Amino acid sequence: MYFPRRYKVLMILCVLVSSSRAQEPDAESAPCDITIHDPNNLTLNCSRRNIDEIPDKWPEQINNLDKDGDVLITFFNNTISNVSQLPAVLGRRVAISFKSNEVVDIEDDAFRKIEGLVYLDLSNNYITGEVLRSEIFQGRYIDGIYAKIPLETLNLGYNDIHSLDRYLFQYTPHLTRLYLNNNPIEILDHVTTLAITSATNLEVLDLSKTDIDHIPLDAFRGLSKLQQVDLSDNNFVTVPESLSLVGESLQYLTFNNNPIVELNDDSFIGLTNLIELEVGENDYLNEVKRSTFSPLKNLRVLHLCHNRNLRYISHNAFRGLKDKWTLKEVYLDDNNLSELSPDLMPWKRLEILGMTGNNWLCNCDLANIVTKQGAGTRFKSDEIPFCAAPMRLSGAYITNITLTYCPTFDTTFAPKKSFSLSNLKPKHILWSILGVASVACLGMLLGLLVNTIKSVYNKRIRSQPIRYINITSDSSFA
Repeated sequence: MYFPRRYKVLMILCVLVSSSRAQEPDAESAPCDITIHDPNNLTLNCSRRNIDEIPDKWPEQINNLDKDGDVLITFFNNTISNVSQLPAVLGRRVAISFKSNEVVDIEDDAFRKIEGLVYLDLSNNYITGEVLRSEIFQGRYIDGIYAKIPLETLNLGYNDIHSLDRYLFQYTPHLTRLYLNNNPIEILDHVTTLAITSATNLEVLDLSKTDIDHIPLDAFRGLSKLQQVDLSDNNFVTVPESLSLVGESLQYLTFNNNPIVELNDDSFIGLTNLIELEVGENDYLNEVKRSTFSPLKNLRVLHLCHNRNLRYISHNAFRGLKDKWTLKEVYLDDNNLSELSPDLMPWKRLEILGMTGNNWLCNCDLANIVTKQGAGTRFKSDEIPFCAAPMRLSGAYITNITLTYCPTFDTTFAPKKSFSLSNLKPKHILWSILGVASVACLGMLLGLLVNTIKSVYNKRIRSQPIRYINITSDSSFA
């Protein structure tokens, strides 16, 4: 999964800070820690303190922070059940985490005073869809109108959400990253779809482990900036057709652990700008058919791993892409493959190739791929596949196989020779004459046989014609 650098740093800080006090025996009774990295970067760590309510005020150091600074506040692993209105925080970019608490309710205007809130983590709580409403994210009340807040990342994973209010993101127009993973959504109903499509600046959407098996065709309508979607660990039997609506913007798709049986030429239709595709841990997947990857004209990285029943990949799976090849990394590890076609892909043009954990039959085709086409040089040094068969090569590195009975893999063709009468030999002429004579004799014999049968039929079998007489004039009746 791809994350911009600023979000990586922010999330790493969350993890490091929230765990940094876990080893200290008096952590639960100690006050919150403040770390001032520089005048423009401050962290308030209130993790693992048995805090059950939001404080009325922050430590004085927060108030002394430069208004253009960055602030991280984490209440990780406490017992807060109600998120009430938080005190004001100076800072241009503020990140707050309530991960792993006991949150069941959030008050209106809870974040109204934090004008720089860009990152909010509410994951691992007991929040339901009824609790989530637009009023939570209202900004300051100015001239009879509630202002919007600059929230960019909202993590709602691991809660008890079945549906979203259609107006939930009314006051968060800058929302770019939405995590709904590990919620019992089951069905993307109409109001949930309206809520998602209202976040028109979304770039990342995580719907993994939500028990969904279908995405409405208009669920992504209007999300012209959506770049990354995770649909792992759901109940899809096919790749959702609705993804084609964001085909021009989508760059990263994760589709692990779904009960799909095959991938075919309809699976990724319209996803012309996809850069990275991950299809792994699909226990029912057994076949990759012709033209499966043909729509993926800009694909750079393919993860097709850990599909324990995947036995066959069509030699035309990349049909139409070989002349304009973009793939740099292909991972086929831990499937049930034994053979691959030498013309599956232009192996020399790869930078990294993974093939470990399969039951490779070390035959002439594999020798061609590994030696002649140079695939063996694309393996990582500690990830070289082994032969599973034939028995005499079992356990050997596939890069070491030397099959003396295999052809030299010469792809050139001998020129066609023109035909002339001088190429004929006497025996050819003799056999030709005998053949013609035999056919003529056979024809004559068949003709005689047919005439004989007709003659017999006419004389002995065919009925005589009926004769008519006049009984008054015939003397034989007198």
